[in-house]
Amino acid sequence: TVAQCDAIKQEAVRGRTAVIVGMGFIGCEVAASLTQLGVRVTAVFPGRDPLERVLGDQVAGVMSAIHRANGVELLAGEQVAAFEGTSRVAAAVTRSGRRIECDFAVAGVGIEPDIPAVGVEQQNGILVDERCRASAPDVYAAGDLANHLHPLFGRIRVEHYNNAEKQGAAAARSMLGSTAPYDYVHSFWSDQYDHKLEYVGHVEKWDQFVVRGSVRDGKLIGIYLVDGIVRAAVGLDRGGDPELDTDGEMAACDRLVATQAKPAPAVLSDEKTDLWSLAGPEARS
Repeated sequence: TVAQCDAIKQEAVRGRTAVIVGMGFIGCEVAASLTQLGVRVTAVFPGRDPLERVLGDQVAGVMSAIHRANGVELLAGEQVAAFEGTSRVAAAVTRSGRRIECDFAVAGVGIEPDIPAVGVEQQNGILVDERCRASAPDVYAAGDLANHLHPLFGRIRVEHYNNAEKQGAAAARSMLGSTAPYDYVHSFWSDQYDHKLEYVGHVEKWDQFVVRGSVRDGKLIGIYLVDGIVRAAVGLDRGGDPELDTDGEMAACDRLVATQAKPAPAVLSDEKTDLWSLAGPEARS
């Protein structure tokens, strides 16, 4: 909430210590922001590397290296079992028994949709069709709580800013009589320190991860394939914003996802191959 953000701002004073619980996007971004403000940060999370579930182990390993290089202490494979303190938090205690003294703590451990009782079908959000229509007449849903039937990705619920911005307008068009499906190829970004991460598409499990560039150098395009089809791509310090840098590599990946392209992995990884050439002759128009 805004109040929670304001509370974090008040606590973020140079020389203080913070514990971050969870290293998804919120945890990573707060850890980076606090570190840049001079706060000493310890992050506690259950996986091996930050963002591993979303981005896969190779990119997540790079994210670990970035946070450690900036001074964040990562306690991977751990969970917070308790907080200590009377009038305010004084320490976090992990399940293994480690005690971490801190001036404040921030928990970013996921959300659950807060759904009003509006008499519509619900499952991990409000179930809506490809036009954002709920099961009851004249009821529409958009944003974080809409479990949407996407023409490309199937039924998904997306919690990112770009979706909330665009899906509300799509629901409004449907209310006004449009029959066009909401087929936005989802994208989001994350700024951490001086590093830029961009993502297009949607995938939770994949068969193959193809890299263009260098994982070791931390500048790459990573492409997620399912049954050989391009379902998503990530750009780390490479590729541009897919919606602003319209000639960039990530914009080309957007088109590969939209057209359900099925290029050979060796071709995708070949730096000599222009990704736009794989998206079809009319892709740039």
